[in-house]
Amino acid sequence: MSDSSRSRVVLAHAFAGWFTAQHPSWSDIRVTVNRPQPGLSSDTVLLRVAHEGGDDEFVARLPPTSDGLFPDYDLVRQQRIQRAVAHAGFPVADALAVELDESWVGAPFLLMPKVPGHTLTTAPSYLSEGWLAGATPALQEQTIRRFIELLGTLHRTQFDPDELGELSGGGPDLNGILDYWTRYLDWATDDDEGAAIYRRALEWCRARVPADPPPPSLLWGDPQLVNLVLGNNGEIRAVLDWEMAGYGPGELDLAWFLSLHEHAAETAGTTLPGDPGRAALIAAYGDALGRPVADLEWYEVLANIRSGLIVLRIGALMERAGHSRSWTAKVPQPRYLATMIGA
Repeated sequence: MSDSSRSRVVLAHAFAGWFTAQHPSWSDIRVTVNRPQPGLSSDTVLLRVAHEGGDDEFVARLPPTSDGLFPDYDLVRQQRIQRAVAHAGFPVADALAVELDESWVGAPFLLMPKVPGHTLTTAPSYLSEGWLAGATPALQEQTIRRFIELLGTLHRTQFDPDELGELSGGGPDLNGILDYWTRYLDWATDDDEGAAIYRRALEWCRARVPADPPPPSLLWGDPQLVNLVLGNNGEIRAVLDWEMAGYGPGELDLAWFLSLHEHAAETAGTTLPGDPGRAALIAAYGDALGRPVADLEWYEVLANIRSGLIVLRIGALMERAGHSRSWTAKVPQPRYLATMIGA
């Protein structure tokens, strides 16, 4: 599907047709599209649907317009996970529908209601600009603690495997997860020089796989503060972006958050005055999880591998579009990995 076929005007007309078919009681349907810059992992479209009965706001997620960050993009799986997580009592946007008939808007899509609230950004950094940066230190601390406690509670929750179905990422076996990311590296890039540190780090992980890993949990996959919708008092109204959800020890998610949060602080050159700090966050997570955190260093190495490989993939896609990928060597992950594994 071309970028032009996802213009705001084209999408507004296409979605108006879909809503008319789905809601015959609605009359005089008019759709307004707010389409942010398409993402590399997915294309998020904000929809305002006006009709005789009122106005409704939705979010539609579509596959990327061309090759993306991952080999597959499974909207049905995302809907299934979000419904299971919501059924367990966690705040997620209701996965209203998955439309697989591409004749409507030119691609399949997942439709959700828009959850009102504050969202944070990576550029500009949530550490220096936006709602959380402007909050009081006490509210900052409360918000971050709520996030980390939610993460621990998620990992303590038992889900029905049949309700979740097959997930991505190669888990729950740690060697299976390493196999998945090794295949991803082979698929994601042809940058042998940039990939070298990640191959060494994967070998380091294979030689040191925890002998007695904790029981597997449902993993969010991309736990970051930027993947939340927040209320005025820091309450979590919605947990977003489940496309990387998988199975494995909860430390995989914890290490992902800690690593990316640290990278964000380094890049922004600042942190939040109310940030509880690494030690307090790990302790709060363990309290919510109900057990001590285990082998965190190993999981943090793997987190830097995973996030760094996604950066390499972004670089490969940018190069295909005619841009330089030299910046991928300047991100923190290679430097962190070299220090962590002694390369």
